[in-house]
Amino acid sequence: MSLVNTVREAGIIGAGGAGFPAHVKVDCAVEMVIANGAECEPLLNTDQRVMEHFADEVVDGLLKVQEAVGAKRAIIGLKAHYHEAIAALRKAIGEREVELALLKNFYPSGDEQILVTEITGRVVPEGGIPLQVGIVVCNVATLMNMSRAVRGQVVTTKEVTLVGEIDQPQVTICPVGTPIRHLLQLAGPKLPDEELVVIDGGPMMGNIVSLDGYVKKTTSGLIFLSKHHELVRWKQIPMEWMLRRAAAACCQCRDCTEVCSRHLQGHRIQPHMIMRGLAYPERVHDQAMFSAFLCSQCGLCEFACPLNLSPKMAYAEVLKTMRAKGVQNPLKNAPTEPHEFNATRKIDKRRLTRRYDLEQYDSHSLPLRRLSAPPPMVGIVLNQAIGTPSVTLVGVGDLVTKGQLIARIADGKLGANHHASVAGRVVRVDSNLILIAEQNAG
Repeated sequence: MSLVNTVREAGIIGAGGAGFPAHVKVDCAVEMVIANGAECEPLLNTDQRVMEHFADEVVDGLLKVQEAVGAKRAIIGLKAHYHEAIAALRKAIGEREVELALLKNFYPSGDEQILVTEITGRVVPEGGIPLQVGIVVCNVATLMNMSRAVRGQVVTTKEVTLVGEIDQPQVTICPVGTPIRHLLQLAGPKLPDEELVVIDGGPMMGNIVSLDGYVKKTTSGLIFLSKHHELVRWKQIPMEWMLRRAAAACCQCRDCTEVCSRHLQGHRIQPHMIMRGLAYPERVHDQAMFSAFLCSQCGLCEFACPLNLSPKMAYAEVLKTMRAKGVQNPLKNAPTEPHEFNATRKIDKRRLTRRYDLEQYDSHSLPLRRLSAPPPMVGIVLNQAIGTPSVTLVGVGDLVTKGQLIARIADGKLGANHHASVAGRVVRVDSNLILIAEQNAG
């Protein structure tokens, strides 16, 4: 079986957070394959632990992708201060031709477009993907899963950073679909549930989710914070309120544009102009509004704003409106080099940790632990991959084994297969969720 089909059958999607079906990504021919181990979001340790403890599988997965796509170069991009990961990878690489590209500790170095430029000097076109410049980028955990798939293993587990208001911060290996509340109780909450809020992902790009949610294949971290924490309050600001405030208060200082990660790529995006458009739409060229298609939602504009405004939210709302009207992205320039100040305007990740009052939770050495027993219930979410929700193959009352295919890609659609992460009985099936009671629960 080809790697494309193997990856497809195993249900592998981007493990770093985006969730793009991996079988589509590796179905190509390129010059270079880059393993993304930058992990630029504050607080997260997941990819670091993966590289330290599963370096052999990361390297094996990278080489298998290199062979499948016919790439001349295989490169692993990671931070220069990830010393244990570097040592583990060098040992795993041995005499094989795999390069290590060591990066500075800036955000968002894990953005695949930024990573491509930092390692190769190539600039991905506006609204484009690395494939357009002859490169495929895969997260290190995704590559680990590919190595396992070739050996017949489907995706049933996920590595997740647990940090915040808990007694035992860690990187845990748990079944896909593990209830968030189950992980919270194992980690030891410092606050009652009604005082806690959980962010799925990193503090910059992650979203507040329900404590009653489930771990997905894309869940890289769960950050448990007080509902009164400033970051939580910021993420809960109503869109309407922020847009009104932006129209009234933006002073057009350009600080947001100066640090915008896509602007520094040489793309035609200037966040201060979207803010001007909110207040004076008749004075703004259409290009300023179309640049919403180029925003990566990295949040550096929010970090830079002296008035605590959010061009990021403005872009999200404008993009939502344009997509609802069927507007397509007209900005397709292909810069040959990044902005002249790209190298000097990078934001050190530690500045973000300080700004958002997260230093007390920050650790570069979280232990890696595996759940000693499966949770009593798992919830397999069917729309966790980019594309169309998967088609259910089981019904209530069915007994399933661990690794059994329970939902498949819809015919002719983009999506992913999903498998039972525990053995047990199906107790609920709806349009977006399959609940499985673990066989020894109760």
